[in-house]
Amino acid sequence: MENYDFLIKEYTPFIYSIASKFTNIDKEDLFQAGAQGLIKAFKRYDENSNTKFSSYAYEDVYGEMYKLIYQNNDLKITRDTLRLYKKIMQVYQYLTQVNQKIPSVYEIAEFIQKDVFLIEATMKSCQKSISLDSTTNIDDRSYFEKLASDQTLSLDDKIFLKDTIDSLPEPEKSIINYRYYQDLTQKEIAEILGLSQVKVSRYEKKGIEKMRVYARSCA
Repeated sequence: MENYDFLIKEYTPFIYSIASKFTNIDKEDLFQAGAQGLIKAFKRYDENSNTKFSSYAYEDVYGEMYKLIYQNNDLKITRDTLRLYKKIMQVYQYLTQVNQKIPSVYEIAEFIQKDVFLIEATMKSCQKSISLDSTTNIDDRSYFEKLASDQTLSLDDKIFLKDTIDSLPEPEKSIINYRYYQDLTQKEIAEILGLSQVKVSRYEKKGIEKMRVYARSCA
């Protein structure tokens, strides 16, 4: 078996620079996946071409990292990733309304001024990992984030979501709105409402559970 240590060593900074675009998985795991992509590209690269090897290898290195993320069922989504996902969905809705057509990933990336590969990976990883019945390390946001951010959400679904939130009593209704529409922390909400952070957390969980029950009753 051929040894490619020399290649990986030379392009280690290159691999890590691509790995740094992802914020939701271990960098060493990403590096190993990227190294596989680098070797794959090296085997196909034509030294007589006018394309730099790093440019040629980019897609293979990124592709292996992306495959690792997309196939990882135990993926934990970070708060930064969720915030980017939320921003992506806001831009998606804005561009759809302004241009009267569904925007491409490239158009969203240009609007946000982020790498198109990062946008695509964020969308895929969040849509794969967030579900109605699973919990993650993001303060039990899975149910609401899926409903509020789904790019395929119809007008009827949006109306239903608003009705679901409006069905909540105070302060649960306000807390859900602060948390998921204004992206405030529990501590910030506690200061606004004059409650302890513990109570805010309890009200939030109760509110989400009531939304689940309301949704099931209307199914």
